[in-house]
Amino acid sequence: MEKSWKEREAVLKSREEEFTALKKEVEQFPKQMAAECAKTAKEAIKEAEVKYTQETERLKRDLLVEKQIGDLKLKQMQESLISQQAQMGSLQAQLDEAKRQVQDIALKAIEGASGAKALSQINQIAMEQAKNRTPN
Repeated sequence: MEKSWKEREAVLKSREEEFTALKKEVEQFPKQMAAECAKTAKEAIKEAEVKYTQETERLKRDLLVEKQIGDLKLKQMQESLISQQAQMGSLQAQLDEAKRQVQDIALKAIEGASGAKALSQINQIAMEQAKNRTPN
């Protein structure tokens, strides 16, 4: 019996030690859980910050590229405008020259017509004078 008691006592002592260990573990569980939660939250925050930083950098690069494209388009349009203004100036000069030439041609035509008319009138006067001289 004594042997049985000793065995039971050993089993009880073993269970008591196990119970004490489990009780300690249960008491420490809220602290462990809080520590694990804090650790997980910290890791999640760090991961989110890294992701946010990468996304921010990508957006900055995209914005820079879009700005450069916009600047190139603006420069190209300005160059096109300057070219078109120069072309308009050239065409205006050609138009002005064409107008001057048309005016010169019209003036010469008018002078030529009036000169022909004057010549015709002089011929007519000369003919009349020639007729008037003949009967004498």
